Amino acid sequence: MRRTPATVAGRLLVILLTLLVSGCGQAPVRVTPNDFALDGPPRGHLTVLEKWADPEYAPYFEAAVREYERRNPGVRIDLQAVGDQPYKDRIAVLAASRKMPDIYFAWPGRYARKFADGRLAADLSEPLDGTAWGRSFEADALDAFTFGGRRYGVPLDMDAKVFAYSKEIFARAGVPREPRTFPELLTACDRISAAGRTPLAFGNQYGWPAGHLLTQFNAMEVPPAVLARDYDGDGGTEAFTHPGYERAFDDLAQLRKHCMGPSGTSMSHESAQTRLLYGKAAMQYLETLEFSYLSTKGGAPAKFAADWDFFTMPAVPGAAGSAGAVAGGADGLLVANSSPNKALAVDFLKFLTSPDQARKVVRDLGWLSAVRGTADAARLKGLPEAQRTLAAKDMALWLDTRADDKIVNPYLSAAEAVLGGRSSAAEAVRQVREGARQAHRFRVRD
Repeated sequence: MRRTPATVAGRLLVILLTLLVSGCGQAPVRVTPNDFALDGPPRGHLTVLEKWADPEYAPYFEAAVREYERRNPGVRIDLQAVGDQPYKDRIAVLAASRKMPDIYFAWPGRYARKFADGRLAADLSEPLDGTAWGRSFEADALDAFTFGGRRYGVPLDMDAKVFAYSKEIFARAGVPREPRTFPELLTACDRISAAGRTPLAFGNQYGWPAGHLLTQFNAMEVPPAVLARDYDGDGGTEAFTHPGYERAFDDLAQLRKHCMGPSGTSMSHESAQTRLLYGKAAMQYLETLEFSYLSTKGGAPAKFAADWDFFTMPAVPGAAGSAGAVAGGADGLLVANSSPNKALAVDFLKFLTSPDQARKVVRDLGWLSAVRGTADAARLKGLPEAQRTLAAKDMALWLDTRADDKIVNPYLSAAEAVLGGRSSAAEAVRQVREGARQAHRFRVRD
């Protein structure tokens, strides 16, 4: 099961959550004391609502709950796992009724912030800041749930976008090494095209893959402070005026021209991956969570499974942003502000993110852990290298979970127009700026 940032339905849900957690017409939020110190051995009852119901993942969480209960006989945990969309529906209803589970799942960035702003998520700064537990996490993963300098979530895993490629096709096309700069990537694509293969299999049928690429290019082309201001909707009339935004769209256009081939980008991401696995294309821009699909166990042909590698987006010369940025995110768990068992909830989260459990996440689920020093547990090809590589990178949260709701739709629409050759980079930026102006007018009117 591939996990991707917010779809259109997901963005609509965020808007709904904005209304729900704002308190309009709702009962007041019940807030219990932020007492995170256990009074004696762990005991009590917890409800945990999460979205890992898939048979690939559910057994791990069920086993973790059983192990915590075994170690702490006075504790009972009601674990409820549902799929992505059912989770979004259920948590929205619970937020409206102010009856939150003790612990609940959240995507990073804007989605999690709605709960923090609505006072439905407990401030976990005390048990995290300046403690061994807090220092055990990758900083970017922890920061994905940090708002206004306060910690509201505990990251469990990480994900990032990389180029997976066929070493055989690269060699036959005369590409001597992984590209180190963006121009080298474009040159490699030209060589692969000349050798009769599609350089980059890219499916943008549902819009989010282009959003991932713009997440990457924006982070490289725009200074971090400017990017954060504009994504948050705080740029006013100056939003998205930095020249790096137009450069990012131009980067996207260049990638389309040199790398994506004549077949277009309207296919699904899954269809594009099939082209990679069966030698029709040299590369695919995919998530590290998809590494399992590149193995024979995941359905890949043995020839490809034995002979692929990956690299992150190479640096763009002269860019004003972060040269080491990589598009990605982290899944996290929040504690309800209304929970009568905050100390127990934090103790369970400490267990769930302990080094032993984190290594099981890497080994058994094939995920990148948000806990430092766990790469050695990986069984899946590419995962240890990815964990070490990404630890040295700057995580750029997915555009469609990071940016203001009213900016996301114009951005994805502009990206699709650029990929389709219907819009220039300058025209695309004008479309985004208009969306930002409308968002600013809406905020001022409110």
